[in-house]
Amino acid sequence: MLTRRDFLGKTLVGAAAAAAGPSLWAADRPAWTGPLGLELYTVREEFAKDPAATLKKVAAVGYREVEIGSGLDAAKVKADLHAAGLTAPSGYFESPATLDEWKKTVEMGHGLGLHYIVVGDNPVLTAEEWKRRADLYNQCGKAARGAGMQFCYHAHFHEFAPVDSTTGYDIMLKECDPKLLKMEMDIFWAIYAGQDPIAYFRKYPGRFPLLHIKDMKKDAKGSTSDGPSDSGPNPFAPVGEGKIDWAGIFAHAHEAGAKHIFVEQDRCDVSPFEAIKISYDYVKKLRLS
Repeated sequence: MLTRRDFLGKTLVGAAAAAAGPSLWAADRPAWTGPLGLELYTVREEFAKDPAATLKKVAAVGYREVEIGSGLDAAKVKADLHAAGLTAPSGYFESPATLDEWKKTVEMGHGLGLHYIVVGDNPVLTAEEWKRRADLYNQCGKAARGAGMQFCYHAHFHEFAPVDSTTGYDIMLKECDPKLLKMEMDIFWAIYAGQDPIAYFRKYPGRFPLLHIKDMKKDAKGSTSDGPSDSGPNPFAPVGEGKIDWAGIFAHAHEAGAKHIFVEQDRCDVSPFEAIKISYDYVKKLRLS
């Protein structure tokens, strides 16, 4: 199975009063009314074999947006997206170690026509190391804005581990300029780490333009120190088939400033395409209820 790192290298390509806008949120019900997207990591094996055909199958389910990875040929992926009737507002990349390294990633994202450029590496750091990273991320955010993109961070679980009476996640939110760093919150991972996404949406309104959604099985247990084993029980489920209160999340996510929502499932008990259809149908049902 391809890991996220493999995918990035091989594909250059309840639980939240800055509103995302009236066109994206229903005023009288907790429903997302914007286009639903898919993180292509969910179909990484299929995408690695036949990108064009995979994108068309994703579109056939009903998805209208995708989040892509690094290593993609810009001209080809743009052509494949256009042929499938899809757009890619955001891309997920390796977290930079230096500003010079980041500038190369910014060039890549600009070439792909992205609006959001996302990183996330799930590190274990001290409070001082998190502050130094926040300084780097402020510089990275300036570089991204200079190229017409918004820099975002995607957390997993280590970012929520306690460090000096706070967390790395909170240090980033506090130390980084809100205009230079925003967050792509993965609802599953926040809850896995014992956090309440809605509390973050309320505490830092408008800082979460991107959301990842996948469900957590009812018997799954979380941690801030250990992730799920690839050979152990699968804690991931299609949206609507686990224990996360999605109606509650959607009822408050306008506070987050959410503009794009991507289904993602790291592991599937059924075929990835069956899983993404289950998730799509559930969100569609929510928006119609």
